Amino acid sequence: MFTTYEDSVLSAADEDGNLTDTDASRLLKEHGFSWWHVLADAHGINLEALASNNAEALLAWLGY
Repeated sequence: MFTTYEDSVLSAADEDGNLTDTDASRLLKEHGFSWWHVLADAHGINLEALASNNAEALLAWLGY
């Protein structure tokens, strides 16, 4: 079992730290967001990391 939500998200990532498109979209949806929200408010976030569904970048954008 995971001790934090972040750990559960990171464990779903592949060896490069990226989520599948489905997992990334589900993560955003669980928090009430879509990719439109991310792109509209991507200040200070590595867009290349977001484009590859990087779990750490998505968690950072969500405030974790």
